[in-house]
Amino acid sequence: MRLNHLDILEQCFRDKFRGYNKQEVDMFLHLVADDFKEMSEEIESLKKKIAHKNDLINDLKSQSEAGNQNDSADPEITREILKEKARQVMREVRDQTESQKKKALQELNTLKNEIQKLTQEKSSLIDNIKKSAREHFDQFKK
Repeated sequence: MRLNHLDILEQCFRDKFRGYNKQEVDMFLHLVADDFKEMSEEIESLKKKIAHKNDLINDLKSQSEAGNQNDSADPEITREILKEKARQVMREVRDQTESQKKKALQELNTLKNEIQKLTQEKSSLIDNIKKSAREHFDQFKK
């Protein structure tokens, strides 16, 4: 990549008579730089994930090859290794799912509490409005 988000942010343009609005150009460059930075970070994150997955694949291949070399007459060992890896992956997935479920439930409870508070505030405001309206109405009666 030739540019990074800082190159975009630091780009300056000369002022010209009847040129572009400098504030609009700067604002647009900031938006482009932010998007550029997010994409660069996402690319790096994806590269790391790919490298991690490749490492896992290489580990499985080496374990499988080691199992085949050590006991080529018994393919059960390789199957058992693969089954254990599959169990391990399933445990990790269950743990991640459980963690996400807990977070979702916490967020749900937080939202419910906020809704309850807002409902109470709404009732309080309605009561205050009614009270003020009655007071004004009573003043007009006098």
